[in-house]
Amino acid sequence: MPVDRPGPRYSLRSMACLLRIAPSSYHYHHAGIGVGKYAGLRARVARAFADSKGRYGYRRVKAALGTGVSENAVRGLMAEGGLSAHVPERRRYSSYEGETTPAPGNLADRDFTAERPNEKWLTDTTRDQGQRREGVPLADDRLP
Repeated sequence: MPVDRPGPRYSLRSMACLLRIAPSSYHYHHAGIGVGKYAGLRARVARAFADSKGRYGYRRVKAALGTGVSENAVRGLMAEGGLSAHVPERRRYSSYEGETTPAPGNLADRDFTAERPNEKWLTDTTRDQGQRREGVPLADDRLP
């Protein structure tokens, strides 16, 4: 049985007493060996990330692993390995759609009089207030 993994029959204290070292010395040397808590998981995280072609973030990598490891542990392992998902750059809003069309001709020629009802239909476009974009139709009887 290796010393770095005491089995269920022996406690760490009894092993340290047998070797005549302090438990703190055991922990100090064990940390220097480089056997990490997530040594086996690190390779699985890297494999799951590579299988996703670099598209998965830590949440989806955790789901792909299917283990009970916390999201923070997966996040830390991905940060250590320099694994970060590709996030496309946000495109800024632009209302520009190309060349503007010329304004239509002034068919009314500022002549708002009509000889009979429903001959001229006009609207007032001065009330365009942002997103509402509502025009107010004018009736013939209100015109001078």
